[in-house]
Amino acid sequence: MYEEASNSTMLMLLHTAVYPFIAALIVSVIAGKVLRASSYLGYLGGFLVGLSLIHSGLSFPPAQAIDYYSITTLIGIIGVLLLTTTMTPGRRYGVTFVLSGLSFYLLLNPVLKHSGLSISLSWAVVSAAIVLTHLFMTSKHEATSNDTQTKQILSPLITPIGLMITAGSAAPVVSIGGSLLIGQLLGAFAAAMFAYVIVAFMTRSAQQYSSLPAALLLGGLITQSHVLADIPLSVMLIITAGSFVTPIAIQFSKLANNKHSILIMASQAIASLLISGFCLWLVWPESSLY
Repeated sequence: MYEEASNSTMLMLLHTAVYPFIAALIVSVIAGKVLRASSYLGYLGGFLVGLSLIHSGLSFPPAQAIDYYSITTLIGIIGVLLLTTTMTPGRRYGVTFVLSGLSFYLLLNPVLKHSGLSISLSWAVVSAAIVLTHLFMTSKHEATSNDTQTKQILSPLITPIGLMITAGSAAPVVSIGGSLLIGQLLGAFAAAMFAYVIVAFMTRSAQQYSSLPAALLLGGLITQSHVLADIPLSVMLIITAGSFVTPIAIQFSKLANNKHSILIMASQAIASLLISGFCLWLVWPESSLY
């Protein structure tokens, strides 16, 4: 009995952390070498590997809400390509907003459609606006950091690191309070992001707007934790607010150097740890977990 439980735990660890990490590491290196500055494809590849292992019923074309993360990754890639075109900023952000809204609509509508089209659209619009706000608050810093990244190698990575910390701290909250499946996906996302950060740090291949697909994936997981897994709305909003520690800290930091980057990352880690502990207290079941 204990041996079976141990094997099950080990398999869960492999699917949630180890395999997504290894896959993201490999894809990041290959994409960074072949496509130049596109190593962000690594964390998308790592997440998809984790998704296919954790969600055994994954299908394409999508049949369930969880299946639509494969579409979200494609939308994220298209968004990055659009944001790096010569279109005017207004058009770029406008099209990105529409794409983000589409992503959230696809992820949430399979459940919300029973409540009516207006509810699905409202969730999609509000969620897309939050993602776009996060992107807008960090994009200028990423552009400045990329101009000086030969010396300030940490600065271009504080946004993906912030998202990674947010996902990692939210994983136990969602796993215990709502859905083990979504909690595992948050863990797989964090592991894939960690691998991407390592490769981008070593090769200095961070690309502006490369955090957009990550924000869409993390936003989808957080919103689904409430819509699909019945995590309290208050907990979902607290976790969402915690993801803005890094963007807000960036606004107050005028310098893009390694010292300031470390302080911002430490602030995100401390805030996420406190938020995770508080949210665990809110969702902890009254009866024993065992």
